[in-house]
Order: sequence, then C-alpha cells, then structure tokens
Amino acid sequence: MADEKGMTDSNGTSGAGEAGWPVLHLFQRLDRAAWRRYSAAEREAAISEFEELLTRSDGEEGLQLIAIGVIGKADLGLVAIHPNLGRIQRLTQEFAATGLGACLETTYSFLSISEKSEYISSTGDHARKLIDDEGLDPASPEFQEKVAAMAGRMSHYADMRMHPQLPASTEYPVVCFYPMSKKREEGNNWYALSFDERKRLMGSHATAGRRYAGRVTQLITSSTGLDDWEWGVTLFTRDLKAIRDIVYEMRYDEGSALYGLFGPFYVGVRIAPGDLGQTLRL
Repeated sequence: MADEKGMTDSNGTSGAGEAGWPVLHLFQRLDRAAWRRYSAAEREAAISEFEELLTRSDGEEGLQLIAIGVIGKADLGLVAIHPNLGRIQRLTQEFAATGLGACLETTYSFLSISEKSEYISSTGDHARKLIDDEGLDPASPEFQEKVAAMAGRMSHYADMRMHPQLPASTEYPVVCFYPMSKKREEGNNWYALSFDERKRLMGSHATAGRRYAGRVTQLITSSTGLDDWEWGVTLFTRDLKAIRDIVYEMRYDEGSALYGLFGPFYVGVRIAPGDLGQTLRL
C-alpha cells in the first residue's frame, strides 16, 4: 500500500502535515432474494468484478482498502483510506455499480479523517518531567539526549496518526468499529473543562490503551462536522476477548466513565479478496 504524504489537489486531500486522510467505514446488508435472481454465470461474474475492486489497494497508489465479514448488524464491511476525498467518493460508486453492489443495501456509513491528537505529550512536557522527577540539569548531555529521543518518538507517533497504515490481515484478522463522542451534559460537559484537565484525562486513557500493545492496534479518526459522532474507533486484534477487555477497562477510565458516549459496535473478520464468495456464501 503506497504512502502519499503531502498529496494535494482540489478534491479534499491533505496538505503537507496539516490535515489527515479521509477514512470511510461502510457497512452493508446483502439482499439475498435479489442475488438469487441472477443466473450462476451472472453471480460468478459479479463476484469476480467485486473482488477485482477489492484487490486495487495492492496496486493503486495511496489507496488502502479492506473487506470485513460483519457478524450480526450487516453482512459486509468496507474500510477505505485515501488522501483524496474524491477518490473515496468514486470508489463507493464503483462498488455500487457492480452486480453484487446492486444487491447490497447500506445499513451504516461513517466518514472521518485521520488526525494528530491535540493532547499528545510535547517535548516541553517531557523536559519538565526530566527536571522535576529525575532532577536532570537542562544543560547536561543526558537531558539533551532524552529530550531528543522523546521528540523523535512523538514525531513518529504523530505521523502514524496522520498517515495511518492498516495492519495486515494475517496479523490482526478481527476488526471492531464504533463511533463515540464526549458529553455536553450539565455537570458533565467535556468542552467546559480546561485544556489541562482534558489533557490529564486523555493521558490516563492513553496509559490504559498502552497496556494492550501487541494485542490490539487501533485507528482513531475524527468526524466532528463530518458525521453524527465526533470520533471513530477501529480496533484490530487476533481474538475477540482482546476487544472485550480493552473496551471494558477503558469504560472505567475517568474520561470515559464521566464523559464518554458510545454508538453501535460492528464486529467481524477480515476477508481476503479471493474469499469473498465463500465468506458471504454467495
């Protein structure tokens, strides 16, 4: 999957380091009665046509695309990332124009954009910690080395948030997506808190998430002004229990317990393009 950092045009792509990439989550239900009206040859052609679109992410520059066999709320899920919003729009219509796409009804969609968290620790935060907690002299080589190392880690983290790369299906075959927002209720209004307090709460939230490193990898995207919720959370893992554990633990985190609002959860397994027909029992 090629990387197109800094790609720009008039269709809503990111500027160099200034904005993230558009991300679409699309969940669809198969109309099996309509599908059965196709002949065997028509079904085979429709599956091949759809699978050809799914494999495009292997060769089309900038496009990341995965298919998910959804359990319960839908049959098929698609997650698409591209620097160009216009490409995302065209992709949805390309799928809809296929024989299989004609038998799919969208049950839920979510448009968002990758972002760098405003609560990310800064080198200044780390420098103060080195001075206050470790007693290091700001003029010492050790202090300078640790600050430089922290700056490198934070730069890498910010780049991963702004320019996400979807993990391989062989590493993380199970996917969970849910939207969320922060409360604006009287007495529990997230946006009435000071920035320092919000940053403190998000720092605790991040600490809880880091305990699942290696078990869960996540894609956090922003949807304020783009969809009905404020963020989208996509979790990739190897087993269902890891999803249950991380969501359960984080709901006890102060920031979520007092201020979190959660939308519907969609869970499924990654589909290799050549397994579409078998997975959906087409």
